[in-house]
Amino acid sequence: MARCQYCGTAISEDARFCVSCGKPTGFSNLSTTAGGRGGSPPSASPNILLSTKDFVMTKKILSIREHYDFTTRDGTKLGEGDGNFLQFPAKFTVLDANNSEIMHLNGKLLSIRREFDIYDPSGNLVGIMKKKLVKLIGSEYWVERNGVDYMRIFGNFVEHDYRMEIDKVQVAQVHRKWVSIRDQFGVSITGNADPRIVIGVVIAIEHEEVTERRH
Repeated sequence: MARCQYCGTAISEDARFCVSCGKPTGFSNLSTTAGGRGGSPPSASPNILLSTKDFVMTKKILSIREHYDFTTRDGTKLGEGDGNFLQFPAKFTVLDANNSEIMHLNGKLLSIRREFDIYDPSGNLVGIMKKKLVKLIGSEYWVERNGVDYMRIFGNFVEHDYRMEIDKVQVAQVHRKWVSIRDQFGVSITGNADPRIVIGVVIAIEHEEVTERRH
């Protein structure tokens, strides 16, 4: 049994991603032929989006689709997220640069709060994002993980300027300072946060803000 090089969680030796923190393990499975000769490892490299600390998210709102592209600052594609405005509740799938699913989000249909469940590709629940029901000024969100509060998200969501905190320590930030196009903004992971939750939170919050403006 191997261990994740980032968080130390025990993982199987053929796992591509850590079941705890979601970061790529760097393992690659070698296929074998009937004669026992080793084949070549898969051509797809370990997922870069989940190990990138700084990336740009571009929002593309089409007639019936809600699409997000993830790139490096120089424009190299890291992955994409795609949903459908006509789906209720909303659902999104996040793919890496090789079009392989790395996570998906499902909105809650029956809930007094606005919620999004974040899952890994195998359908394991990674976290639940919820919107605070009553707040005098602005909005506020938080994430539950394994039944306990994991992350708090607050700031100016309309202007894409907000931060994420775990135990009152900032671990990620969304901002516009890198880019000038209105539908682009930067995401920085500055602390020990699950990148799947950070990506899921950003997509869910953007969807909520878009939905509110459309209504």
